[in-house]
Amino acid sequence: MERVVVMRAEDRKPSKRVFPLLQNLDLDNVTFAQVQSTGNPISIEDMNEQEMVDLIIVNLARLCVSGEWNGLLTAASAGEYNVELVSSDISGSFLRHTVTNYPPWGSNTTSNSTIESINTPECFPFVSPETGDLAEMGIYVSNGATNTLRVGIYNTDGDTGVPTTLIGYGDFTTDGSGAVGALYQTSFSDTISLTRGEQYWIIYVRTESGTSPGVRAAGNSAGYFIGPSANAANAPNQQTTLVLASSDNALPSTVTATNLTPTYGAKLRLTLKW
Repeated sequence: MERVVVMRAEDRKPSKRVFPLLQNLDLDNVTFAQVQSTGNPISIEDMNEQEMVDLIIVNLARLCVSGEWNGLLTAASAGEYNVELVSSDISGSFLRHTVTNYPPWGSNTTSNSTIESINTPECFPFVSPETGDLAEMGIYVSNGATNTLRVGIYNTDGDTGVPTTLIGYGDFTTDGSGAVGALYQTSFSDTISLTRGEQYWIIYVRTESGTSPGVRAAGNSAGYFIGPSANAANAPNQQTTLVLASSDNALPSTVTATNLTPTYGAKLRLTLKW
């Protein structure tokens, strides 16, 4: 007959390593690094069974308090976004990212439109495909007019998803009657440092009312919703961008979320290069 051995509380002998090394710490403050260093190294042997049990108890308790769970000796990555966009580490001539058409917020349209005559800034999010300082922005002007298109990149609020603070912007001079072609800007108001896999916002506006250049855009007929609707009757293309009130012909340093309203504007077709 198999004998069952039951360990009584008075028989348990905490290890002389785990608890002494972590004493005077509470679960609100103990870090993954401290738990990891305490458990490194522990040989997988019978004689170390109690140390491993104690380490599991401490880390399980810590994970419950901190809201993490990703294994014993691996720190969880809060809010990690696992979309993997192709970087520019491919054939050397392909360096510009048309983020307007990238997932998950891009447009899948194959037609060309033009941005509307915008005195109020329009916005849409994108996920950065690269890490580093931005080297270039690019647009395509199909019909020149005396004005300036200002294109800014903003941080995203991690809790609400809305744009928050301006990182930097580039100005495109669209002067010239009938001018057609790609325009590239390599000079920005500030260094624009982005991180691969993180979400940012593009906000753009013409700096003067009146004349309006024809600037290529991704048609809104195939755009995706980027925010909540007022009701179930809204057409799919009525949520493709957000407009920012109280900032005519200028980009604010910070965005007031309550000034944002969804609209049907076609997204500016923009390339980014690192």
